[in-house]
Amino acid sequence: MYKKQKILGIEAVYTANAFSNESGFYIGAGSETQPEVYLYNMSTCEKSPITNLPGGMMSFIPIPGKPDLFVSIMELFPPFIGKDAGIYLHTSMDLNWESGKALSLPFAHRCETLSVGGRHYLVVATVSKHKNDPGDWSLPGELHVIDLEMCEIRKWKSKVIDSSIVRNHGMCKSRINGREVLYVSGEQGIFYVDKAGDNWSVNQVFYGEVSEMAFIDLDGDGKDELVTIEPFHGNTLNVYKQDGANWEKRFSESLSFGHGLSAGIFNSEPTIVAGNRSGSLALEAFIVTDLLRGKAERRIIEESAGPTQTQVFTFNSRDYILSANQKKNEVALYT
Repeated sequence: MYKKQKILGIEAVYTANAFSNESGFYIGAGSETQPEVYLYNMSTCEKSPITNLPGGMMSFIPIPGKPDLFVSIMELFPPFIGKDAGIYLHTSMDLNWESGKALSLPFAHRCETLSVGGRHYLVVATVSKHKNDPGDWSLPGELHVIDLEMCEIRKWKSKVIDSSIVRNHGMCKSRINGREVLYVSGEQGIFYVDKAGDNWSVNQVFYGEVSEMAFIDLDGDGKDELVTIEPFHGNTLNVYKQDGANWEKRFSESLSFGHGLSAGIFNSEPTIVAGNRSGSLALEAFIVTDLLRGKAERRIIEESAGPTQTQVFTFNSRDYILSANQKKNEVALYT
């Protein structure tokens, strides 16, 4: 039985991200439609509203080494209406906030920091270079890189490192041989972003249309399995085990408009969390009990939630599941 704590009420909430920085442990959350954005302090349970914003928030993350500086994607409204979208900077100033657009980037959708050789970069993905209408996917998206060491406030410039991924939708961090890497997914498959010297590369590691992905060791052998939602906004949750350069499917379950995929250790069990944005609208957990035989226990965390983003994390030795429950206009924690 999961115990629920509602921590924020946000109309049409989309973004919810838990993170730590030099000043504490926080959850950043915002609306897909409304100018409602909050930073929630896990230690004090205080919520700080970030005001004077346009709405359409897709991501909210901290800038490494700068505890009072945060970055977000805003002005991407449903369904993929985002010609005015871009990167916003948010600076915490005691009890107030200062925010502004640092870079206009039409149809920006996901962003994450990547550390390479002690230097910090921001990688931003756009779902498309241009759309004539929300259903237009004729042009691929782009991957932009911003050197955070070289940027003046609100005078950012980006470098395009890829312009080939159609329906560029998923993004997550993981590690390869101890190195931090960033994965992105789209119609062609899954790719990881890498940097050697002055050169960036985007390397394909999985073939097949993927909406979102996560990596977690499900069988305790020290190697991460790949968890996917397929295809774009798809109806299938899959788990793959790596066999050399190939991925062997070991487990599959149905979803309905799958969204908000995450994975982590919850109550000592490797746990996959995914949402359904249609059908049951349930927030669900999957605990793989026998990966070799493709057996898993499926648990409903909450019905009719309509999750958009989820996260499994640990704070003060306690495990949590975070969910942006859009249908209930709330951000919730489950223990």
